[in-house]
Amino acid sequence: MKYAVLFIFSVCVFRVGHTQNKSFTSFRDYLVPASRLDSLRKVEQSISPNSQSRQYLHLLIAIELGKSHQDDSITAQQYNKIVQLATRHKSILGLAMANYLMGLYNSSWQEEVAYEQMMKAQSLFTQLKDTSGIVQCLGWSLRQFTQDDPSYGSLGKKDLLKMNQENFAKLVALSKKSRHAIDRFTYYRIVLNIRPPFFQEITETQQMEAFRAASEILDKNPHLAYLRKALYRAAQQGYLNSKKFDKLLELGLKILNHPEIKATYPDYRNVANTYTHIKKYDSVIVYMEEAIRRAKIEDPKNLRALRGMNRRLKNAYFEVRKWEKGIKAYDEYDKYNNLVRDNDRRLAVYEIKEKYSFTEKEAELKRISLEKQVAESRNQLLKAQYEAEKREAALKNLALENQATESKTKLLQSKIEVQKKESAIRLAESQKQLLVGGLLVALGLIGTILVFSIKLRKTNTKLLELQQGRDKFYTIIAHDLRTPINSLNDMGVVLQHLIQEGKKQELDKVIQQIENMRQKTQLLLNNLFEWGKSQYFTPEVEEAGQPTDVVPLLRELYQTYLPFAEAKKIVMVAELPSRSALSVAPGGLLMTVRNLLDNALKNTPAGGNIKIEMSGSSSADSPSQSFSKLTITDTGKGIAPDQLYYLQQVFAGKLKPEVGVHGLGLGMVLSHHFVQKNKAELTVQSELGKGTCFQLTLKT
Repeated sequence: MKYAVLFIFSVCVFRVGHTQNKSFTSFRDYLVPASRLDSLRKVEQSISPNSQSRQYLHLLIAIELGKSHQDDSITAQQYNKIVQLATRHKSILGLAMANYLMGLYNSSWQEEVAYEQMMKAQSLFTQLKDTSGIVQCLGWSLRQFTQDDPSYGSLGKKDLLKMNQENFAKLVALSKKSRHAIDRFTYYRIVLNIRPPFFQEITETQQMEAFRAASEILDKNPHLAYLRKALYRAAQQGYLNSKKFDKLLELGLKILNHPEIKATYPDYRNVANTYTHIKKYDSVIVYMEEAIRRAKIEDPKNLRALRGMNRRLKNAYFEVRKWEKGIKAYDEYDKYNNLVRDNDRRLAVYEIKEKYSFTEKEAELKRISLEKQVAESRNQLLKAQYEAEKREAALKNLALENQATESKTKLLQSKIEVQKKESAIRLAESQKQLLVGGLLVALGLIGTILVFSIKLRKTNTKLLELQQGRDKFYTIIAHDLRTPINSLNDMGVVLQHLIQEGKKQELDKVIQQIENMRQKTQLLLNNLFEWGKSQYFTPEVEEAGQPTDVVPLLRELYQTYLPFAEAKKIVMVAELPSRSALSVAPGGLLMTVRNLLDNALKNTPAGGNIKIEMSGSSSADSPSQSFSKLTITDTGKGIAPDQLYYLQQVFAGKLKPEVGVHGLGLGMVLSHHFVQKNKAELTVQSELGKGTCFQLTLKT
């Protein structure tokens, strides 16, 4: 298995042999291999660690670049190995990549060392005319040294400002001419990270456009996915510059929860710092403690970062008056502060040694290069002499050989080669047929499984809807039957008492109440019958309308309810046209009007009025489309404001009707479903003590 992996890596990724010099000529040639870090490590295990090949050099560089994408740092041992191999093969690109990787490693804790290594890498990339390498070094410099009040070594604020302006101009010029994705992404990343003290302030619209363009580049180039965190961090810096802390916090939390981003301690620290700006110190404590815990694992050498985080944690504890924990954090801060001071002194000595050893290494590299050139020249001379002697011997042998035997041998070899190729072609065709057949069978099985899965899902959905409708149906029946049943339970005792006492007048009142309950129960049973035989409990099913002249139906209802109105001494009038043809479900319409009339009779006192009228009109937006409006008005007691508002929201389709809420019963639920299924409109207006008006609008 390991030989197969090695073969694939060698052929498809690195193109060893005579093509390897063409494969690795710039920084960007390492990006795709570096995105497959696990595969590269398997290949590395298959190669001898003492290998001196050019292939092994490129493999080591790709592995270290992939590790840097995962915030894993290069070791001094690996750096020396890459430099040794690059020197052996005279690879300027190898030396440039080694310095670039070491610059990244030293960025967080040895800034001056990192700067020298990055400038060395940029110089070597410039010799190679490697645009991507130059852009990466310029981008690193702009991100590293664009602080609010910058200074670096002997460079003051003005000098550093000038350097950054020149670097930014170079980066813009190179990236705009480049057609490579990594160069364009770096440009957008720097634009998002721009700080007003160095460049003009960009607008939020420009920020969003740069973020969108950079995201599209990452979506189209999966091997650059590791840069998504860098994109979010650059956008965070832009929002920090403009003090838009809400946007800054939103991006920080996205990084922590993004499925494609591996969050590290700086991400938790950034969120904690954002909460500091908005003075939410409890959240500062939670995220800063997690940042410190991760930093001790991920980057324990970064003493400055640990010192700064403990300082902010200490301040947060003091803000929420947790004095003991604040003092403990202060002790940690003081410990790291002392370590940083000691480390700075050791670092100064280290930098002097590093500069001296770097000069020695350059001299050694030059000496080795000259010796290798001399050795190669000597080898070329010996090789030329050997080739000349070999040609002379070959000419003598050719003169002595039998040409007939030579021709016969060539013919036999040709036949053998042809037979081998024919066998290989037949084998490939048979394998292709088997592969196609297997794919077709697999596709058939997948299609069958998908069809059955879709059918099963639809069946489950329909069963769930029916079950919900059934539960709602039972709830409504229980709610509307509870009142009349409870009343009937009490009537028996009352009737027996009144008969024994001989109170005829009170007995007549009770009988009238029983008659009223009978009428209400009759209406309830009619409603239940309409509900049960229809599909109102599944609102998604539309009710088919039919052309109907509704005037005779309305007149019949009027005649039915007129005696009840007269018995209650209520004046009921109906103003209906001679004919009105509508496309509507007649059963649902009768049920709705019956419930509205019943409500009017129930809530209108003696001496009141109930009016039924019907009129037609056309739409202002669409004159060809007309409407019929049925209005039922009473002079009853009216509807309370909170209940009226709830009814208006239900009929407007903004709320779902619930049984028992604000007294909404089965009749109003059925009316709501009728309106929804027939695409009608039902509105209600009411005022306490003056009456209520229901208006039903239907398309003709």
